[in-house]
Amino acid sequence: MGKGTKNNSKLPQELKIYFWDMEFDELSVEKHSRIITERILNYGNMNAVRWLFSWADREFIKSIIYKSRNINAKSRNYWKLMLSQDQN
Repeated sequence: MGKGTKNNSKLPQELKIYFWDMEFDELSVEKHSRIITERILNYGNMNAVRWLFSWADREFIKSIIYKSRNINAKSRNYWKLMLSQDQN
């Protein structure tokens, strides 16, 4: 899951727009890492993606991309391409 470099388990306020249907203040990276990752991969802007990659390791993100049913096809394809280019 996360890298554990941050003490704060709360999400930055800028990410609130991606969790319109949830109690934002109740979310934490420890308990809700999967849904947080899915939402940011599907809908996040560049700042949200940077934040995601600052706490989540690539293997965790890849597992979400390949296994989650909540990643839409367009996002899944994009992230597969982007993460495969890291290895070149």
